[in-house]
Amino acid sequence: MKEFIGIFLACVVICSIFSFFFLGLIVESIWALIILIAFVLSVFITVFVKQESRIEELEKKVEKLLDKQE
Repeated sequence: MKEFIGIFLACVVICSIFSFFFLGLIVESIWALIILIAFVLSVFITVFVKQESRIEELEKKVEKLLDKQE
């Protein structure tokens, strides 16, 4: 959960900087849009980070099993 909150806050900052330079005057409720986009981005990034850690754990388990067979 800590990873998700960190990623979410980073996405909010990135989206707000992007919107400041490119979308500042276009949309009235820009903050709601920024938070929504940041939430979606942070969900995707968190899923990918979790998958990466799970793959690394599986690689370690496979290496241990291969060492035991030798």
